[in-house]
Amino acid sequence: MTVIQYCREKTNVGELVIIREGGWVTCAAFIDHEDLFRLPPSIAKAEVIGEECGRIRLANRAGGFEDAPCIYLDI
Repeated sequence: MTVIQYCREKTNVGELVIIREGGWVTCAAFIDHEDLFRLPPSIAKAEVIGEECGRIRLANRAGGFEDAPCIYLDI
């Protein structure tokens, strides 16, 4: 299954998808209610070789940090 297929078929509204290549974060997509997101063509067409649920640390508006749930896809 390709990354674009996974994002369209296996995710839910409001999920954050982090794409890793060789263990390095290369791209991210936030799934909205209309499936409006863009991925670079080379990543969109890449095969998913692994997936896991996790958390990623993000900056918040208060100047601090918080952990957000996400799905990691390995390509």
